[in-house]
Amino acid sequence: MRKRKYAVIGAGNGGLVTAGYIFNKGFEVDLYNRSEERITYIKKHDYTMQHGYHLDRISLNYVGTNLAKAVYQSDVIIIVITADGHDDIAKKIAPYLEDDQVVLLVPGRTLGALLFNQTLRKVGCKANVIIAEANTLFFAARLKVPGLVEIKGIKKEVSVSALYPPDTDYVIEVLSDIFTNIIKADTVLETSFSNIGAIFHPVISLLNKERILKKDTFHFYTDGVTRFVAGYIEKVDREFKAISSAIGIETLSVVDWLHSRYGLQKTSIYTMIKSNPTYKDILAPTTMNHRYVWEDIPTGLVPMSLIGNNLGVPTPTIDYFIEEGSQMLNTDFRSKGRTLYKLGLSTDNLISGLQDLAICEEEIII
Repeated sequence: MRKRKYAVIGAGNGGLVTAGYIFNKGFEVDLYNRSEERITYIKKHDYTMQHGYHLDRISLNYVGTNLAKAVYQSDVIIIVITADGHDDIAKKIAPYLEDDQVVLLVPGRTLGALLFNQTLRKVGCKANVIIAEANTLFFAARLKVPGLVEIKGIKKEVSVSALYPPDTDYVIEVLSDIFTNIIKADTVLETSFSNIGAIFHPVISLLNKERILKKDTFHFYTDGVTRFVAGYIEKVDREFKAISSAIGIETLSVVDWLHSRYGLQKTSIYTMIKSNPTYKDILAPTTMNHRYVWEDIPTGLVPMSLIGNNLGVPTPTIDYFIEEGSQMLNTDFRSKGRTLYKLGLSTDNLISGLQDLAICEEEIII
């Protein structure tokens, strides 16, 4: 029986560690990146993956910018790019997809699997693929120097759901050969509305904007999260939970998420973030033009605000950070982000459309 072949899309920190981790499990892995610059070094020299004091040399089957070659005959395609690129990569990958492939977004952020599916339909993709999303990255990782990527932490649990719920068991079965930390989410609503990056990243960044603009050196989580900042994280968390409840689904609070993903003792958000060893050495960005703002606001806060407002759930804190980020980067994130139209939803079918994601029995049709 042929061993499964994997393709990883994206050669950032998360993509390199994901590809390296799969390689170490003894599977064939192809790695694609949109730009040549990021992969020039590893095409010539391979790369090293570090976890603690352990070093592994990673030599992948293919590294390059030829998307057709990377995904050809791959059983599982894992997309590890910033979520604002999901629509673009769906358009590019559509001609090369084959029946029965699993396409996993890591992470999907908010309704990434739904957006990916909508885009494939719009461009006429006929392949019968299984689209799924994880609610967070499998690893916390940083590129130390060219050719050396460090695993700073492995999540204790990562929830995964297929867009079509009956496919989720198969996705979990396939991925469990590699990732022993995956758990089943009932629906993509569960993974999407537990989008922790959208809760953490914009809040911490925008409430520390003076320090970031001055290019101060500080640790993003352990220094950037004061009790004041933690209070705003809690407010955004409550609004996320209120939207989830309005649709009739149960999602993890920030406290529950930190406990389940990192095994931290349940206490306050402030204490849990400050005491998380994985967060200890992660430095803050030195610019506000960073994915913590331009990725997490349009792909996380914007859709949650739109859904909340259409369900009659107030989202004043979420809305505040959308406006702050838009002004900071002189970008209209509300129009640029994941609107209801882009997701194939509307004000008329919002509740039924979202609930269909949880109860559909044959096919997602919105």
